[in-house]
Amino acid sequence: MGKRMHFHTGEFARLCGVNRRTLHYYDEEGIFSPEGTEENGYRSYSARQIYPFYMIRLMRQMGLELSEIKEYMAHRSPKRLDRLLSEQLEWLLSEQRKLKAMQRTVENQRRLLMEAGRIVCDRVERLSLPAQTLFLSRSVRRLSAKGDTGRIERVIAEHMRYAIREGITSGYAFGARVAREDFIGGRPELIDAFFTPTESPYGRLPKDLRERRPAGEYLVTYFSGDYMATGPAYGRLLAYLKEHPELTPGAYSYEESIIEDLAAASPKDYITRIALLVEETEKRSASL
Repeated sequence: MGKRMHFHTGEFARLCGVNRRTLHYYDEEGIFSPEGTEENGYRSYSARQIYPFYMIRLMRQMGLELSEIKEYMAHRSPKRLDRLLSEQLEWLLSEQRKLKAMQRTVENQRRLLMEAGRIVCDRVERLSLPAQTLFLSRSVRRLSAKGDTGRIERVIAEHMRYAIREGITSGYAFGARVAREDFIGGRPELIDAFFTPTESPYGRLPKDLRERRPAGEYLVTYFSGDYMATGPAYGRLLAYLKEHPELTPGAYSYEESIIEDLAAASPKDYITRIALLVEETEKRSASL
């Protein structure tokens, strides 16, 4: 082979895209040192050190502490490198999953904002909605009946904490469901449970805190204003059901925030979607 090419510290730093201080620090800490010393006393790096230095910097970017890199460099071997790279590959795959989850969250949030731009409030529509997996909170119906807002808030906090920790949130709107006997009886403020729509596998969710909201035809209305005061929206739904006696409402209505605290500073600008599964009497009879 020909004569080996060497570089002074400044030249090597430029080649590797770092500053001289970084190389001096790595040298002082015993992590990565120049290969040799020239006749004039200057220490120099060789061309074959470029790739190892690149890998060291990559390991650092992947989260390894300098102490871990130093320990490896002091006892490096093919076997230890393979183990180190295997651990880093596992870390990278985990980070990819996190990034994909964050991407879905951002995309779903933007989809809600786009939906908000097309919404017409204060009317009732019949829409076909797809099935949706829901992660439920513990029931709060009794607490709602008692007006125990303190304990209700603790249930919400518990629910959200679990959803975030387990990666259940997917950027969809947080919501609440109301039992049929309550909204039919003029008490839509009695929340049965809160929920978070999710893309997580159904089987991954706790058995007593999961629901598949079925695909089907829904009565849908949008309410503009504080999501704690959606009574007028239920008035519209009940009026529609009265005009269409052939429709039987499902067990629950589902309230979902489209525009809420994150996107609007004032409750008067919030938008809530209320969806109620309905079935025509004739179809229901035919399926019995």
